[in-house]
Amino acid sequence: MTVKIIFETQTGTTQYVAEVIQKVFQQSDYTVELHSVKYKGMQPDLSGVDVVIFGAPTYDDGYLEKNMKECIDQFHPDLSHLKVAVFGLGNSAYPQFCTAADFLEEWVKKQQGNLVVPLLRVDGFPDDTTAIEDWTKTIISQL
Repeated sequence: MTVKIIFETQTGTTQYVAEVIQKVFQQSDYTVELHSVKYKGMQPDLSGVDVVIFGAPTYDDGYLEKNMKECIDQFHPDLSHLKVAVFGLGNSAYPQFCTAADFLEEWVKKQQGNLVVPLLRVDGFPDDTTAIEDWTKTIISQL
């Protein structure tokens, strides 16, 4: 099975989380591609992909990072045939904690995607990656 993790980051934390997810999938013999919308494009190729995971940080007053916002404004794939998951990063000190994940979830549903697990919300930089690893293992158990 092939997994594509589509994400955007400004400080590197979202990429770090994507790499933790990638590692867990690879340990279970999945092929995983990371796709930064900033560096690899706003129209990710989903051909041959079985699982797609979207991730983004929350910025300013609860908004998606600029490149991810542009991506979902332009990218309208049919996700109905894929297993889909979403993660978001934020800071729980703010009232708009991880609202980027909510925006991505809403967008996934508009693209006919069905989430195989509940959203993963990551608070700040994850020094302990256990919750991320457990979330990823839950995805794998649903495949």
